[in-house]
Amino acid sequence: MNIFQLVLKQMRQRALSTWLTLLSVMLGVALAVVIMLIRRESAVLFGQTDYGFDIIVGAKASSLQLVMNTVYHIDRSPGNIPYSVYKQLTESPQFRPAVRMAVPTAVGDSYQGQRIVGTIPQLFGMEDDGITPIPANRTMQYRPGKRYEIAQGRVFHGQKFEAVIGADITKLTGLKLGDIFKATHGLPKPGETPDIHGEEWTVVGVLKETGTAADRVLYISLPSFYAMSGHDYAMKAQAAIRQGIDTSRANAPGPTTAYDVRPDGTIELHLPESDWALSAVLVKSRSPFFASQMMYVMNNGQQAAAVNPASVMREFFNTFLQPTTRAWGAVAYLVNAVAIVAILVSIYNSVAARIREIAILRALGATRRRVMLTICLEAGLIGLAGGVLGIAAGHLLGALVSGYFQQTIGEGIRWWIVSREEWLYLLSVTVVSMLAGLVPAMKAYRTPVADNLAGV
Repeated sequence: MNIFQLVLKQMRQRALSTWLTLLSVMLGVALAVVIMLIRRESAVLFGQTDYGFDIIVGAKASSLQLVMNTVYHIDRSPGNIPYSVYKQLTESPQFRPAVRMAVPTAVGDSYQGQRIVGTIPQLFGMEDDGITPIPANRTMQYRPGKRYEIAQGRVFHGQKFEAVIGADITKLTGLKLGDIFKATHGLPKPGETPDIHGEEWTVVGVLKETGTAADRVLYISLPSFYAMSGHDYAMKAQAAIRQGIDTSRANAPGPTTAYDVRPDGTIELHLPESDWALSAVLVKSRSPFFASQMMYVMNNGQQAAAVNPASVMREFFNTFLQPTTRAWGAVAYLVNAVAIVAILVSIYNSVAARIREIAILRALGATRRRVMLTICLEAGLIGLAGGVLGIAAGHLLGALVSGYFQQTIGEGIRWWIVSREEWLYLLSVTVVSMLAGLVPAMKAYRTPVADNLAGV
């Protein structure tokens, strides 16, 4: 019988103890692997620098909240800015030379828990009619070199009650091309009666999958967003506050509806453009220098703030996520230390119970070194097997984490990738397990043959 057969025979003889020890190693390694995955992928997910735009213009509030709401469509909007800010970015001599592309967005409504975003067809590379393409250098990108593409249908008309839905919306809500839906005011909590607007939108396009939060968003034209019942009063009140006048003018007598629909289906808003408001403007500058200059001017003004999303998310990752994953990493290593001690105790007890068997092996010609090697190899095999199973279990848990991220922020993690760090960790667990086997191995090494064979 060779040494590996002997080790496997010993492990089978005390199968329950072996499996329990292996399980403790597996759980410790799985926890460590999940933390490695989250730390690695959160740096990609939240510390990313590969946005297709380099400035987000929004309300003067929390930069993190602005980025989370605008890019990942989570959290509430930090507030609104006048529509005139967008007009300045695209038309004024101060900003226009520095701006390659700017896209306005307005949020605040939903459909079956999924965000509705008011925007313009230019976000998808089309003119206001939703049919005529615009030059590629004027098309907004969600990642460098990646533009929104239509999988089914077409882009919505910029002046009609039409919508383009993300790739996951059909799965999440059942909406498909040609369907009609109504918007819900805000994001009602479970059990809360939804306040549903009377206006109806027709789904005219479905986006190709992007792997971003855009996959679970419903995009509608900006005028149709303003046409929703109640939005005109809210924007009038906000405009009055900005101008420092009596907000009661928001409730002043006016048209019975906020809009009319022309014979061609386009919307005629009664709300003047001076009262329009936006949640944010996505800006792609012509160079980093222009971006810095624009942010400086905006942030020193009174109407809006400008942030670089990559800088905000890097700061978020370095301040909040990285220290948290380090703390959990310490917990994982502690769990693994307990698992290694479990290996030591398990094999030590096994050696104590097999003193006579070891003495017989010695009498049959097994050297002290061979006995020591057998014990250490058994410990190493338990560590290796537990580590391999732990890596597999850790990545399965990573798949669940990825699913959670996909549901909450619309982006998953690359849970299937086994990193070099994990292979090194597996090697270290195996080596440390073998070293843990040295203690019981020394006990076996010192086993007196004659004393333990007495009476045999």
